[in-house]
Amino acid sequence: MRRHLSITLSLLLVTSLMAGCNTDIPPNATETATSSSPEITKETYPLYFKNINEKSEIELYFYHGGNIPYISMEETLDLLNKSNTGILYELKYDDPDHTVITRKDTSFDADFDFINDTIKFMDFNAFLRLDGCGLLDVFSPNETNAGALFKQKYINERYGKVISFDLASYDIDLIKAGDGRYIPLQTVSDLFLSHYGFYALFNRECVIIAENHLDNELREIYYSAAGTVPEDLAQYSYNELCFALDNFYGLKEIHDIQSFDEYFFEMGLKKKLLGTDSVKADEALAEVINFGFDDLHSNFLSPSYSTDLNAFNEVYLDNGPWRNRFEKSIAVFGSEREKAFPEGVPSYEEVGNTAYITFDSFTFPDDNIDYLSEPREDELYDTIRLIQYSCDRILREDSPVENVVMDLSNNKGGYADAAAYVIAAYLGRGETNTKDMLTGATTTYQYLIDTNRDGKFDINDTLAEKGFNLYCLTSPVSFSCGNLVPNVFKTSPFVTNLGQTSGGGSCSIMSLSTARGNVFNISSNNRLSMFKNGSFYDIDRGADPDIYIAKISDFYDRKTLTDYLNNVY
Repeated sequence: MRRHLSITLSLLLVTSLMAGCNTDIPPNATETATSSSPEITKETYPLYFKNINEKSEIELYFYHGGNIPYISMEETLDLLNKSNTGILYELKYDDPDHTVITRKDTSFDADFDFINDTIKFMDFNAFLRLDGCGLLDVFSPNETNAGALFKQKYINERYGKVISFDLASYDIDLIKAGDGRYIPLQTVSDLFLSHYGFYALFNRECVIIAENHLDNELREIYYSAAGTVPEDLAQYSYNELCFALDNFYGLKEIHDIQSFDEYFFEMGLKKKLLGTDSVKADEALAEVINFGFDDLHSNFLSPSYSTDLNAFNEVYLDNGPWRNRFEKSIAVFGSEREKAFPEGVPSYEEVGNTAYITFDSFTFPDDNIDYLSEPREDELYDTIRLIQYSCDRILREDSPVENVVMDLSNNKGGYADAAAYVIAAYLGRGETNTKDMLTGATTTYQYLIDTNRDGKFDINDTLAEKGFNLYCLTSPVSFSCGNLVPNVFKTSPFVTNLGQTSGGGSCSIMSLSTARGNVFNISSNNRLSMFKNGSFYDIDRGADPDIYIAKISDFYDRKTLTDYLNNVY
């Protein structure tokens, strides 16, 4: 699945952080950027891109002796081209006050206005879309040989509105000095890199462009630095945080947030977030993410390099009330299933005339699996392989199966390509529907699948329209894609949802950093939706069951559940 639309559950906690002294990477001596712009100073720092083996250098610029790191437009272009595959961006200058970055061979561009401090996109989604993928990419099976099992049947894309990011309203400056034009490093990170799954960190000794989470080697380098946060950097970091969340937090409407500056004030945390005390600022940000948002896709990942880690760990609280309830549900449902299946629940099981298909995550296709061969039982950890195997068993000659139960009661999410495959197994077509809460762009993609590996996409491949009674078993643990699938099933008269209301989770995950050095995840502006009557509906509240099961142990008493289902009709 694409990096920026990974929607698996994140329950990451702050871990022990490396400390020490690293004298191997001091910056070079300060020099003026150009003879005609003495107000800008340039320093050269080591640059680590994803890991310590991809090491180069980057030039940072500082305005009027300040502490806010800027990069040139040329460096911005270079980072854009390094952060994705298959796309090439080009730099051009329209006039002395504008710089335009264009996506090669397209009309999609980003216009940097150095007079008004704005960045305008005719189409923000099309400018950043991954090569060969949809406008709002949540589905990318062609990255493995599993791509041969999917065939696009229908695509509907609605392009979003023109977006102009007004940096001036956040007191964020684009700098033009002499022949150079400069943009804050953190603004580049939030506005561009984050959409390719990256974020930038600067610890006064090096720049790290990280993907997902820092590995141990990068973590050691990052936390080897020390220092304090000066006032101008603290102010900018706060402004940039407001800018990023105002634009890219996908649940603003549901949380009734009009402005994050106002929201921080209402939570009584604005003063701490603006302050130079790193422990208090990090504590406040963690409270915002873990308690204010408390949406499971959002979580605080790590404090700043400038933070006293021992002092921070004494005040850090990682779980909000909803996460506590969710983790309680995980424990209870997991315990009840373990009692029923002490040796482990089988991925595929037949109880009388009922087939049970059980998996706890939607896995990304595995490069080591030949999806065109006959599935083996040792491959059933893989979602697509499990569906192939299950369809083979259910559709075999003289099969006794009349009911099929897809058990998602302990499924905490995963990747949308696997979810589309699962949906297609029941409905005949896989489906994903996404809305960008920032631009208003929407996409609906439908797919046919080939489960029997004969190279044909026909009625023989799925369980649809064959007379089976199809069920989906959900609980409050069924989160993210485990919530998406039953919501899609709710729109079909051919599937019955059993159990309890699913756990919600509608947005893809976006990883962000702050200028002062924090890392955290949020529910992004790309929101998976239920599509009905041509409209996109939020699924964050979960899918209500058609048949409610009150007693948790009854979820896993499959003999009793099978008898019950045989008496439903």
